[in-house]
Amino acid sequence: LLTIPNELLLEIASSLRLPDLRRLSRVNCQLYFFTNDYLARYRYNSGLVALPNEIILEIVQHLGRQKDRSNLARASQRFYPLIMHYIVRHDVRHGGSSLLNYAAKKNLGGMARNILHIGGDVNTQRGCRVGFAKRQPTPLVTAASHGHKKMVRILLKTGASHFVDGMRVPLAVAISNRHENVALILSQELDFGDMFLTKTGQMVFQMGCEMKLVNLVCHYLERGSHCAESVNAPRLHPRSTALYRTLLKDASKDILLKRELHANAYQIVLMLLQHGASPDIRIGATR
Repeated sequence: LLTIPNELLLEIASSLRLPDLRRLSRVNCQLYFFTNDYLARYRYNSGLVALPNEIILEIVQHLGRQKDRSNLARASQRFYPLIMHYIVRHDVRHGGSSLLNYAAKKNLGGMARNILHIGGDVNTQRGCRVGFAKRQPTPLVTAASHGHKKMVRILLKTGASHFVDGMRVPLAVAISNRHENVALILSQELDFGDMFLTKTGQMVFQMGCEMKLVNLVCHYLERGSHCAESVNAPRLHPRSTALYRTLLKDASKDILLKRELHANAYQIVLMLLQHGASPDIRIGATR
């Protein structure tokens, strides 16, 4: 095989399937270069692949479904950047930037930057099903729910809103899914730990306590300790409520002193006591 002239190798290669050609290229260096040259000349540069970009884009425009366009883009390395650029621009102009939610879900930073660079809506609610609190998610909500820190930062830098219909949904989903690092990023703008999270009156640090996110609770309490208002009774009551709920959930009333608390719950209880929470509170309501 190594001494066969190129003319005969061309005859052999023309009858082989693509996987077989790739196996042939692994035999030695000579066949590797021959196979690559053959593929570039006769397989990758013929038929549909050989058409100019203008014709390819005309074909793409006549494909009705986004799925068909994506499949065509993946048919060739040459097609992919050309067609994906068209798909993204078309989505921004006519699809409400729905692909930004897809990029946020899959943590595709390059795709997200491209969409935003050409004018995509950073707060779009297209492209995902109804999620937390029966609200359409924004890309920031999607990224937060999957714990994608880099994506969250990208979206925040381009003006993503922390709110969906008046609720801090990105922060809520980050906490409820126990993505503590993302929750900390989304909490940087909060002035103190008693900030209301939702319209129902639940507070961020209370939710953090319930999910046993020690670093997040510590962040809220430390921010609150620098606020003069945090020392009065109305501010201390929610912390006392959080203390009671944590103890109620993680320890039995009958054997409270005998049962070992979860390590994170213990740290949270200790921090709450150090920041003025009262162990005498026995109600779960927040005033």
